[in-house]
Amino acid sequence: MTTSAFSKKKMKTSSPSPMKDEEPRNWADLPSELTSLILIRLSVADILNNAQKVCRPWRRICKEPSMWRKIDMRSLIRDRGMLDPLAIMCRHAVDRSQGGLVKIHLGNFVNDDLLDYIADREIDGFRQKICVDIYIFE
Repeated sequence: MTTSAFSKKKMKTSSPSPMKDEEPRNWADLPSELTSLILIRLSVADILNNAQKVCRPWRRICKEPSMWRKIDMRSLIRDRGMLDPLAIMCRHAVDRSQGGLVKIHLGNFVNDDLLDYIADREIDGFRQKICVDIYIFE
């Protein structure tokens, strides 16, 4: 079989069959466990600014503390004009963890006030002095 014949055959077998008589499915009807596995792959900004506004089930899932055990804000590093909004977003994410935060990656928007804020949150029922893994990237 030639390469082009193989490619054509592969394309035929790998394309999904068209839905003819099936009703379209609603994303809001997915089990919450599956939805959270999808949403957790989004950035902090995407969850706070977009995903939680899609529908009530997604908002409920986005507010679950388990969604905020690990917070990665490295991809949000932007110009200096974005520093205050990023710090506010970080505080919201830390608050949503409700003490369950185990790891946080921060960017160039971090300052002493933000580090104090993170350190002052209760983690696993105990006040802690920054025992959380904090990574700061410039």
